[in-house]
Amino acid sequence: MNKTRYGQFEIYEEELDDLSYQPSGLIDKLIFNLGRSLYKSQELQYSFSVPASEYLRGELFCNDVSEAMECKFTQRDLISLLLDDFLYQAKQRNNPYDLYHELDIRSEHSLKVNSYEGGNKTYNRNTSKGKDRIFECTIRRKEALRLEVMLSDIAELGENKSFTVNQVLRILYSDFIQKYRTGNLTNVIENIVARYRNL
Repeated sequence: MNKTRYGQFEIYEEELDDLSYQPSGLIDKLIFNLGRSLYKSQELQYSFSVPASEYLRGELFCNDVSEAMECKFTQRDLISLLLDDFLYQAKQRNNPYDLYHELDIRSEHSLKVNSYEGGNKTYNRNTSKGKDRIFECTIRRKEALRLEVMLSDIAELGENKSFTVNQVLRILYSDFIQKYRTGNLTNVIENIVARYRNL
């Protein structure tokens, strides 16, 4: 079984190491190329923590999609869909500043509320008495690599935050659940069903 990934740019670093490696003999080249072809198609496991209330809403949403499609649609399918959309939009923009600001805005899960003392207190709107659920998912290596390259570009900007693949997956998931919960997504189930029927 694949190990769960936690490093910031593990796949990107592995790819750079492979590109800089020069196999010396014919057998070395064959082994190297065979190894590369095997792990390029592999799926990698990632995990992140979400409030149990978000996870439950995700389960209910996926059940609704499954009923509409008349076949199984899981939360892993949802993550894969959200990641595909994010990577597609990121490729269209190709601007690390825009990506940084989008991720920064989407990662904000707290509301600033003025207290009587005039200061600000932060309340996390997603907590449900501290109950969390570990979400485990797998994504294709080529998607992880593309995402790590983007995140590396963002890290080089020197902004206040940097992001890991795990954090981006959590941001995409939580942002989707919040938008769905508050009614900011329209026809989302119908759009997912139509998308899967066109595959």
